[in-house]
Amino acid sequence: MALGQYHLFLVMATALLLLNGVSIAAAAPEGEIPGGWTPIKNISDRHVQYLGEYAVTAHNEEKGTSLKFEKVISGGTQLVSGAVNYRLDIEALEDDIVKPPMNKYQAVVYEKIELISFKPLLD
Repeated sequence: MALGQYHLFLVMATALLLLNGVSIAAAAPEGEIPGGWTPIKNISDRHVQYLGEYAVTAHNEEKGTSLKFEKVISGGTQLVSGAVNYRLDIEALEDDIVKPPMNKYQAVVYEKIELISFKPLLD
């Protein structure tokens, strides 16, 4: 490769890297850093609580345990490859204990949102 072509290649590669960085930063909601964890502001949001309940249910099925979901007490989100990781601190009870102390767990749930289809409805 001639020196001029090599220089052009380096300029174009640098431009692509810079443009890719701009598109990643533009895709992140305000205040979020791609790959970094951002605290969940409304921890009582129904969707956040649903994900916590899902995590406990999935854990029970995988490990053969019988934890009872109580609530998500804190957490954060992380943007990764067009999806969101939720790191959730959860309170759960052992199902077979009458009045147990609340146990705390941490779960990470990967949630990918992807549009599969969008078309007009015919009357």
